[in-house]
Amino acid sequence: MKLSLRLLLLLPFILIMVGCPPDDTPDDVVLRPYSEVYAEDIAEIEDFMNTHFMTVDGDNNVTFTEITPSTPGTPISDGMDNSTNQDDPAKPLKHKVITKGGVDHKLYFIKLEEGLGNTDVDSDPNNDNPTKLDSIYASYKGYKTDLTSFDEASTPVWFQLEQVVQGWREIFPDFKIGNSNYNSSTGITTFSDFGAGVMFLPSALGYYGQSTGSITAYTPIIFSFKLMKLRYKDHDGDKILSKEEYLGTGLVSGTAIDTDGDGKPDYGDYDDDNDGKLTKDEIKYTYLDGLVTKSAWYPYQGILVDNPATAIDESKGIPSCAGDFSTTTRLRKHLDPSCK
Repeated sequence: MKLSLRLLLLLPFILIMVGCPPDDTPDDVVLRPYSEVYAEDIAEIEDFMNTHFMTVDGDNNVTFTEITPSTPGTPISDGMDNSTNQDDPAKPLKHKVITKGGVDHKLYFIKLEEGLGNTDVDSDPNNDNPTKLDSIYASYKGYKTDLTSFDEASTPVWFQLEQVVQGWREIFPDFKIGNSNYNSSTGITTFSDFGAGVMFLPSALGYYGQSTGSITAYTPIIFSFKLMKLRYKDHDGDKILSKEEYLGTGLVSGTAIDTDGDGKPDYGDYDDDNDGKLTKDEIKYTYLDGLVTKSAWYPYQGILVDNPATAIDESKGIPSCAGDFSTTTRLRKHLDPSCK
């Protein structure tokens, strides 16, 4: 992968952190209204989808081609018509609406493959989608609507979804990871059954008023991508994965939870219920392993079946103050300020 695209994807986050525009942007530049730019972007995106078709190979690599008398094809706007293949049904064009700057933005996407999840390791289907807070291992290719590719990563790269363009954060949680197989003889890891798709981003969900590389300001962009692996994060080190402290886990509509209303989301708050006791201490417990007393932390949710080979019961998630481990709507003890 060329370094440039990775930096481009991170650029919106970097600019927020340093608090200044790029060197080639005048200090007094005024961003155009979202409503004005979106009208142009959506017209350009929909024109592209009406005048181009898409072909996908067996490894979900995507090629876009302009429709002409000599190169006829089904417009992208009609979706991927695979209805004649019973093993590979049609891939409809979908969209979701993301509000930014007070303007509703259509975010079009196609699911080439949703992904089957990591069936070799994890039997819980809720543990296969990233949230907006997690890290993903993905390959991708970026395009402009003139079919220019501004860069690509043909081999997967790790990204933190918090630090890339918003469009990625909105789309990747709709997909699942796949399975990986490492060949110790060759040192090569292969992937299968991974999520793959295409997203069409209005510039507000990309770089908007920033000119980056060959992408000029207010340019809508397109990404094809494959989601290989993910890494769930624990931002505040409280032994609870951040995905469990985010409403709508696994969905693009998720929002941060702030239990105590102190302005800090739970995933960044060491004391979620503001009772003066650290969250990680509230969910800690001791158990006997033979004659040895050890400590552990309850997971937010227990696994479906306990592993009999261990000295702890992994099916038990964080209990209520009264010791209820099973009621799905229970108030977990670390969120109950009256539970000391």
